[in-house]
Amino acid sequence: MRRLFFLIFFVFQVGNSQDPVFTQFYNIPESMNPAFAGGSGSTELGILNRTQWPGLDYSLNSQFFYFDNYIEQYNSGIELTVLNQVETVTRYNYTQIGINYSYRVQLNNQWYFYPGISVGFGNKDYAFNSLVLEDQILINAGIINFDSKDPFLLNESKSILDIGAGFILFNENIWIGGSFKHINTPNISFEPDGDLKLDPFISIHGGYKLPLNQRFSRSEMDLFFNLNYMRQNDYDRLDFGSKFKINDFTIGAFATIAPTSVQNDSHKLTSVNFITNFDYRQFSFGYSYDLNVSSLQRTKGIFEISVSYKFDSLFNDNPIPCGCK
Repeated sequence: MRRLFFLIFFVFQVGNSQDPVFTQFYNIPESMNPAFAGGSGSTELGILNRTQWPGLDYSLNSQFFYFDNYIEQYNSGIELTVLNQVETVTRYNYTQIGINYSYRVQLNNQWYFYPGISVGFGNKDYAFNSLVLEDQILINAGIINFDSKDPFLLNESKSILDIGAGFILFNENIWIGGSFKHINTPNISFEPDGDLKLDPFISIHGGYKLPLNQRFSRSEMDLFFNLNYMRQNDYDRLDFGSKFKINDFTIGAFATIAPTSVQNDSHKLTSVNFITNFDYRQFSFGYSYDLNVSSLQRTKGIFEISVSYKFDSLFNDNPIPCGCK
């Protein structure tokens, strides 16, 4: 029965292709939009680890790595990304390596426009030998046969080509962006003749920066308001909140809601997310904790830890105001 439960969960969560999302989208905006490639105006690398629901019998772990560079003579940003997701019980694993490219367009003295495109190569695999299939159950003998002739077991991995695009439009205090992943709707079916399309993933995001520097204060203070709306298939999510930065320290909170109810008793508010960041020289350290407020109990929440490093950060001339680059 336990295996059956996790198989059902696998079909629902993975078979329907819900992309991993990150609470710290402000620290790794390239995970949601390729237009952020090279957005720091210099060379930058970073990594984030997400641990989801460690209190349950299973958990979802996701990692995101990026290395990007801004090429001033070409007004371009280029970036290498690596996404990895593991489900601990079924041992489902998805890894994607991608290249993001953005181009910088200065519209006037205040406004900038960055279009971007991403091309990724992904591979997903699943340890099907952890499942018990029908022809393995020998009822008369009262045993479970180790071998199976089911052809499903012969297709443990699937490789896909994934294409996406996005843009950001911003001035010194306001920014808005949008992205469209899986434009080519790749086939992700494990079956040789199967046709299971990866649903498009749409994201709309934006923010506002409110400078709070006092005339007689030596501290640099800013208040940020950010939001990120995501939709894939019948499921959507909206993260919105605020963070306060004073010098090198940031603290804030976001709310996560599900605008569209899949069921009549679905919770609108699913979590309250507490965030903090600390900058030390060219390093930036981030931590977030999602406090679950839905009916799903004893999950122990969701943890994210991120680290990034900016090379030549003193020469950063890119005024993206969202507090994430």
